[in-house]
Amino acid sequence: MKKVEFNIDHIDPLGQGISKTDEQVCFIEKALPGESGEITPIKSKKKGRLIFSRVELKDLKVESPHRVKAECKHFYDCSGCHYLHTNYENEVILKHDVAKRMFERIDQLNTSVDFISAPERYYYRNRIQLHYDKKEKKLGMIDSLNSQIREVESCMVVNTNISNKLKELYSDDSWLKLVKFEAPKGHIEIYELDSKIQTTINKRYAEGGFTQVNEVMNTKMLSHLEEQVRSHIPKEVMLLDLFGGAGNLSKNLSEYQTLVIDGFPPTKMDFKEHQTFEKINLYHKDAIDLIKKRAKGNEVAIILDPPRSGLKNISELISKLNPTHIFMINCEASSAVRDIKSIEQKFTIEDLTIFDLFPGTRHFETFSTLRFG
Repeated sequence: MKKVEFNIDHIDPLGQGISKTDEQVCFIEKALPGESGEITPIKSKKKGRLIFSRVELKDLKVESPHRVKAECKHFYDCSGCHYLHTNYENEVILKHDVAKRMFERIDQLNTSVDFISAPERYYYRNRIQLHYDKKEKKLGMIDSLNSQIREVESCMVVNTNISNKLKELYSDDSWLKLVKFEAPKGHIEIYELDSKIQTTINKRYAEGGFTQVNEVMNTKMLSHLEEQVRSHIPKEVMLLDLFGGAGNLSKNLSEYQTLVIDGFPPTKMDFKEHQTFEKINLYHKDAIDLIKKRAKGNEVAIILDPPRSGLKNISELISKLNPTHIFMINCEASSAVRDIKSIEQKFTIEDLTIFDLFPGTRHFETFSTLRFG
């Protein structure tokens, strides 16, 4: 493809640099605001009006003063991380700007967008998911631009125990033995649970039991949730912990009667006295009616921690359950914004705090307190 000129204006929610002209929009990975140059498109859409590529130093005519050499040798080929070409202080600024750009479009926002950064940028993650192709004899991360597997025998964001297991899988291609009787293509997940390293093959995400990938930042987010609930909700109100799994989000809120609801029962049924678990598939057409029945006419507030895709029928949830508040936690900001903007009822966002559970990557966790009425 013919080279195109670019001038990066800002970073989008996918961690891509955005360059716009009247005729064309370029989405460029590994770029920084203020950088410009010429780049060869890797793929394009809409007859070349949308360009997708990844910058290399040789492409740059103007380089950002915030650019640094990435410490990870796989960074420029791996789609797992997005910000290792700048320092963490600047990464926080870029992510905060992304969050503000997204959420400040919501008219009901009644507060500033706060950002809680992480104490450590590397070696925090307690799980990693890798893709394999037996025919090509490749194990690694999927390249976002060409869908090829990029081998990553080392990773700087996973913790030491996960890193050691990763090296073991790559040693003499030992991962091939694990998938000998598996499908030609699939995925391997390595995760740490209860101080033990687990490996699953072609299972659902967090098969052995879900834990947040960054325990230090998860603890900060839990403390914030508990403070928000206690400052807004009287003790006689029932909590509904939706997509609650093992009830980790509500386990310390012992003064509230709590229904923990999830379609998948946790591996260990280790709930506190104030928690009652109900197995309800929250995407089933009758799910909200079942929850309303279990609530038995109590006034309710909701802790909502949906998967990355969000909860598209949130207005129906609010209409039928009539919560005083929703304390919403999202790992994908775009689905959070979409769901919040779809709410038909009257509400205000009283708190919006971003927790950087995923340093180095484009991802962050969004906490919002929605008050109704």
